[in-house]
Amino acid sequence: MTAYIYPLSLAAVSGMLFVLERFFPWRPGQKQLRPKLWSDVIHLVFNGHFLGLLLAGLASTWVLPYVDRWLSAEGLTDAVYRNAAADWPLWAQVIVALLVVDFLQWCVHNALHRVPFLWELHKAHHSVKDGEMDWIVSFRFSWLEVIVYKSVLYLPLVFLGFRWEALMFHAVFGTLIGHLNHANLDLGHGPWRYVLNSPRMHIWHHDYEGTAKTTVNFGIIFSCWDWIFGTAKMPPDPPVHIGFKGVESFPDNFFSQEIWPLQRLAPGVRSTVAWSVIGALVMAAAWYLREPHLLRPETPMLGEVAAASQPTGVFPAMNAYSPSPEEAEEAIARFGAQARADGYQDPDSIVSVPELAKALGAFSLVLIDVRPEDRFALGHIPGARRVYRGDYSSSDEVPGLSRSAGELERMLRDCGVDRDSTVVLYGDGGPEPYRLWWTLKTVAELETRVLDGGLHAWKAAGHHVAGGDGLQAEPGDVGMRAPAPPPAQRWPETSAFIAEHPGAQLLDTRSSIEFDGSEKHPKAARAGRIPGATHLDWAEVLRDKQDDHRLRPPNALRELFTKHGVGDETAVVTYCQSGTRSAAVYFALHQLGFRPDAMMNYDGSWAEYSRLDLPVEP
Repeated sequence: MTAYIYPLSLAAVSGMLFVLERFFPWRPGQKQLRPKLWSDVIHLVFNGHFLGLLLAGLASTWVLPYVDRWLSAEGLTDAVYRNAAADWPLWAQVIVALLVVDFLQWCVHNALHRVPFLWELHKAHHSVKDGEMDWIVSFRFSWLEVIVYKSVLYLPLVFLGFRWEALMFHAVFGTLIGHLNHANLDLGHGPWRYVLNSPRMHIWHHDYEGTAKTTVNFGIIFSCWDWIFGTAKMPPDPPVHIGFKGVESFPDNFFSQEIWPLQRLAPGVRSTVAWSVIGALVMAAAWYLREPHLLRPETPMLGEVAAASQPTGVFPAMNAYSPSPEEAEEAIARFGAQARADGYQDPDSIVSVPELAKALGAFSLVLIDVRPEDRFALGHIPGARRVYRGDYSSSDEVPGLSRSAGELERMLRDCGVDRDSTVVLYGDGGPEPYRLWWTLKTVAELETRVLDGGLHAWKAAGHHVAGGDGLQAEPGDVGMRAPAPPPAQRWPETSAFIAEHPGAQLLDTRSSIEFDGSEKHPKAARAGRIPGATHLDWAEVLRDKQDDHRLRPPNALRELFTKHGVGDETAVVTYCQSGTRSAAVYFALHQLGFRPDAMMNYDGSWAEYSRLDLPVEP
């Protein structure tokens, strides 16, 4: 409904001004149904509605993503996107938005008259001639002029972070005052003329004799800026003529006026018809380019609704998706090809984003999103089913211990996993997919795969996401069993593993403040670490914790582990608070080819160890 607020407000304000001019005209001899009125009607409809959609689409697709990347690269994102006004009450945001935006518009309007090349952009608005000044001409302007206004306003608006309601109030109120300023109504008397703009004041801004040095009354909503800075002029009578020197030869139709600034590039082309055609083609091209989905294949939503927020400015390959479920099924056979080329030792457990995109919609593919419910609802890969920590780990005795094979079987059946399903796990930068991969492999001997880079990599490649709670899955028939002997999960099994492997390296994959004991995890009984442990933050196995959640290449992983005293023949025990972060490090070691019998992920981790009567460091 919010998308209709401004168009409906524009229609209501326009209808009101039409009626007022009909019954209370300032210049009774001026005709409402004048020649070329059709052109201003098109200006009103296009500039009042479609131009906003066009420029917003072009900006969000072709401009803002690159601006944001540059800000991020230069470390300026936090400095620009301050959202300084975000916590203000709405009434305060409305007032400040009115004043700040209007003053900036007054400054831009000044420049449009005083800078020669900007004046060319503004001429279309001043092409209003005698007998044409009425409410509807307030929307006679070139789209290039709007770009100048929006570019100047962008930084302060994002810096302050006004709510959309405050900006919408400014837009609607500004439209009302703009219509009134140009209307054929005798308004502008009394003390309010020093605060608000009016027809009596604004008509002098359109004075035919005005020049870059002598033009007055630049206010949009408020007239106070002109009174303060000495650019106000308000004689009792209107000017003799309106327009500008040369207005007689200025184009008088919509397409030519919209394209006017570009005509300066080809002064030899004088045909009105030619420029009308060129103008129509330019706007049609811009309208086409505004929507990124028109330039790339649509991500299959698989019966779901697209999320409100989608990636912009990035486009997947035209053949990114399979045209049929049968071809998508065939694409599953190519899972792991990229990981194999990269040199990982178990490529079948890694799926790249292009490989998954090609298999999207396959009958046997089951995507499991390992994230909280709220983040899943905001955006997930189409067709995904959601689980989270409580589904595969328990807090009954020790927080985070893996559930039994029977419980995991029920979880997977609820997700629609069958005996012949290909299961791909993903998250959005956290270690949870690796934990679920390890849990299913260790507790129930079920092989699954992890999407390299997760949802972040999916969106970074330009693929769209679905929103909401996801589709209900048909119950699956997967069967699982616990391996014999039972998997090592608790401290007795872990200490026995360490005793059996002299020189085993104990890797603590928690944060540095948890490792050194300066901060206790809320679910830990004590602060500290297991004696003899070496610290390795789990996120170091990723290429970049913020911008690239893919696993580091094998050579980089080997260098990382060597730096922490882990060689190819070293036995390793990984642990964290509850075996989740450490599972990511275990997965990285697994991809380097470490023997399964020389590796262990301590399931109980610090959650269990901190509850035992055992020594701790520091």
